[in-house]
Amino acid sequence: MQAYIPTKEDLEEIISRKVKETVNDVLPGAIRKATRKEWLTTDEVMEMLQCSRRHVQYLRDSKQLPYSQNGRTIRYHIEDVEAFLNRHKVE
Repeated sequence: MQAYIPTKEDLEEIISRKVKETVNDVLPGAIRKATRKEWLTTDEVMEMLQCSRRHVQYLRDSKQLPYSQNGRTIRYHIEDVEAFLNRHKVE
């Protein structure tokens, strides 16, 4: 059985490459998640789902899309909208 013992330079190059790959894969999603709004208006949900106001109302009424209401103001949690999109994703 042969053993491979990397040199210091090889090890540094391997670690550097893996760190760059990890940063390139993880950082954009982390930035997007950190800078996004937590609660969306109906207009923002319409834009995200590419649908009409009436369809968003239908999704609320049929309990497919959770929402929060304070008086006449309706807000949707971003994670609920994303979960709705993921549940309806066609493989």
